Amino acid sequence: MTEDQAESDDSGDESEGFQPKTPAMKRWKQTYLDYEESDGSLTEEDEGDDSDKVGPQISDGNLQFRTFCQILIAMVVIGAIFAFIGYTSGPQTCDDDNLFEILGVSMFWLGMLGIPINLLVLLISFASSEFDSKDVFMWSLIHFVVSILFMFLFIEYVLQDMFCDACMGFPGEDCSD
Repeated sequence: MTEDQAESDDSGDESEGFQPKTPAMKRWKQTYLDYEESDGSLTEEDEGDDSDKVGPQISDGNLQFRTFCQILIAMVVIGAIFAFIGYTSGPQTCDDDNLFEILGVSMFWLGMLGIPINLLVLLISFASSEFDSKDVFMWSLIHFVVSILFMFLFIEYVLQDMFCDACMGFPGEDCSD
């Protein structure tokens, strides 16, 4: 077979016939095809190649926690923006809340509910070998900082209905409804 001809599918699955050219394919071959030949020796082509070193592996638990934190951050940001849109586009009364305001406030507070959950996961990560505590702490801190920042920026729009039609009993307040 010459170089211009493509290999056929019936050439066999032997690892000897497959010579990878890129570092990623070398890692793939080492992981999936060379599992029988795990004597730990390097070939001549791999000895001088330092570019295919694999960085630190991230555990499945940490990947799930990162995704969880990213979803919570997105909920806080999108919820605050939706509450702002609902506040500015809707009526300025306590009666009629529009869809943006209802969804936005709900998403915002559900995203904020993730802060104590993150603290619980952080405490669990100290005792578990499945989690990298540094990674859990960093993502918890990022979620906390983004949540507090958006709470300070959009708190008026999130809490606008909190004191609607409430008689607090202050002096001079008319509570005769």
